[in-house]
Amino acid sequence: MLSKKIKINPKIQEALENNKPIVALESTLISHGLPYPENIKVAKESIKAVEESGSAAATIGIINGDIIIGLNENEIEVLASSKNVEKVSLHNIALSLFYKHNAATTVATTINIASKIGIKFFATGGIGGVHLGSEDNSDISADLTELSRNRMFVVSSGAKSILDLEKTYERLETYGIPRVSYNSDYMPGFWYDETPYTVDKNFKNIDELANYLKLVEEINHNSSVLIFNKVPKKYSIEKNLIKNWIIASIEKAKKNLVRGKDLTPFLISEINTLSKNKTLEANKALIINNALLTGKISKKFNC
Repeated sequence: MLSKKIKINPKIQEALENNKPIVALESTLISHGLPYPENIKVAKESIKAVEESGSAAATIGIINGDIIIGLNENEIEVLASSKNVEKVSLHNIALSLFYKHNAATTVATTINIASKIGIKFFATGGIGGVHLGSEDNSDISADLTELSRNRMFVVSSGAKSILDLEKTYERLETYGIPRVSYNSDYMPGFWYDETPYTVDKNFKNIDELANYLKLVEEINHNSSVLIFNKVPKKYSIEKNLIKNWIIASIEKAKKNLVRGKDLTPFLISEINTLSKNKTLEANKALIINNALLTGKISKKFNC
C-alpha cells in the first residue's frame, strides 16, 4: 500500500493503471540546478518533449510535505521561485515530509520514489557520482547506491563534469550497473561529448535498445540500466576549458568553506559564470534532449 503522503496526478494514475509509457523527471534541477526563470522553461520543455514522444511526463517533487507524482504548472512555479525549497536525498526526505516542507528530489530520491509506484523510465541531465578528493572525504553520491538497488532505465549525459569521472565509471561497474549508450562508443562527460571510457554497448537505434531493456526486465536484473546520451553537438564544450573552470571553482569553494549538498550547485553556478553561460546553455540543451530520447524509448518499450 502506498503512503498517504504520495499524491499521484490523475493523468499519471491513468497511465499507470493502463500500462502506458511514463517518464519520471526530477525536480532538483528546477530548484537548485538552473537559475530562474530558465528553470521553469526547461522543466516545461522537458515535459513537452516527453509528451510529444508519446509518453506521459511525471515530474516528482514535494509540496507542503506531500510527494507529488506529476507536478502541475503551479507546483513547478513554487519549486522554481521559492527561496526555502529543500534539496532532499534519501537521508533527509522524511524530515521534509514531517515538517511539511516544499522540497526538490535528487536523482537518487526520484529513482527511489518512481520505482516504488512502477515507473520504469527516468530522464535527467547528469547523475551524481564519486567526487574529486573522495579518497580524503569519502564523498560519493547516493545516486550510485539507488541506481544499484532499483531497476530503472535512466537516461543521462553521464555524470556531472565536476566529478571524478574515472572513479564514477569504475564504481558503476562494481555495482553491476550496465553502462550503455545511444549513438556513442564512450561515456559522455556531461558538458562535453566524450570521455576516454568505453560503454558496454553502443545502441544505434531505439528499437534495439528497447528490446535489450525488455530482456533486462525479463531476466529480473537487480540494478538500473544507465543509458548515456551525449550533449547535442552544437552545445558541447572543449574538455580542457571545462577542466580549468572546475579547478578555479573548486579553489573558490575551498576559500568560502562551501561543502556538502551546497557544493555542487555552487560549482555549477561558478563555472557558468566563468564560461559566460556556455555551460548553462549546454545543461539546458542536454536535459531537454534526454527527456525526448527517454520518451521515445519508453514509448517503444511499451509497444
